[in-house]
Amino acid sequence: MGKRGPAPKPTALKLLHGDDKKNPQRINRGEPVPAVGDVQCPEWLPERAADVWDRLAPDLIDKHVLTPWDVDAFAALCSAVVINQDAAADIDTNGTTCTTVVRELADGTLVYDLRRNPAVQVFRESSTIIASLGGRFGLTPSDRAQLKISPPNMGAGAERLLT
Repeated sequence: MGKRGPAPKPTALKLLHGDDKKNPQRINRGEPVPAVGDVQCPEWLPERAADVWDRLAPDLIDKHVLTPWDVDAFAALCSAVVINQDAAADIDTNGTTCTTVVRELADGTLVYDLRRNPAVQVFRESSTIIASLGGRFGLTPSDRAQLKISPPNMGAGAERLLT
């Protein structure tokens, strides 16, 4: 079972709010902070997923939301977007149901069964991944409302603040 309740406030945000004066024992002074570095699209990312990266990453990098530590998670998000697009195209072309041959009778008659198009499940699962990973990067309005970005003159720990 995962942790319950809201995600903890990042240490840098606690410091900005003055929580270190109220509860100094609750401040994680050893919290790791990603180094400022070059964030590049992974070479292994397929072309269409790299196009999603090129569309979204520059702004996230400028706002210090996408750091070198986040590359794999963001690449997974970009791949999920492409999978989602492909599933949506399949559903658009073939519909939400498909007929399959269940068996052939002795006289040669085929018995068909109407089933849900597997692309529906792929679409649903990729949408869940997009919502989950996209939220971590503030890619929806409600998630963006929780994202705190400090001015450039703040300390390294305050550059990337997620609540």
